[in-house]
Amino acid sequence: MNDIEKQQKYSPKRIKSYWKKVEVTEDEDCWEWNAGTQSKGYGSFGIAPGKTDLAHRVAYQLRNGDIPDGMCVMHTCDNRLCCNPAHLKAGSNADNNRDMIAKHRNAFGERNGKSKLTDLDVIKMRSDFRDGNLTIEELTERYEVCTTTVRTVVKGKSWKHLPLAD
Repeated sequence: MNDIEKQQKYSPKRIKSYWKKVEVTEDEDCWEWNAGTQSKGYGSFGIAPGKTDLAHRVAYQLRNGDIPDGMCVMHTCDNRLCCNPAHLKAGSNADNNRDMIAKHRNAFGERNGKSKLTDLDVIKMRSDFRDGNLTIEELTERYEVCTTTVRTVVKGKSWKHLPLAD
């Protein structure tokens, strides 16, 4: 056990139990969590009777000490099961959101579970509108969405990840 581990709130027995659940490989590789996960796919580790924490947060704390107030632990590798402390860094929620958007991991377009449209619908809608085949009102009826949705789609104000029709 190193000096940082000695300073932690986890007993040596809990630390040993933790690392048994992690597949430690090469320093640069992801170290996969091989035990229980929570609903969003992150590893879950029992830190005390009736209390759990996310496995990657425990790994960060074992290497770096307490997580600064108001900060989260981010994966630089984007692997939710990774517990390699070299792949983890503290950041604000805003930092985490910017990272998610920059790496296109956010739910946009048809990846948004509430979307009524698909990427192909949007491409066809824009093409039909551009070519004068269908009006806003006709597109609204065909795709069963509101007029505002159709207007923002055909003008490129929504579904920005798709190119506008030429």
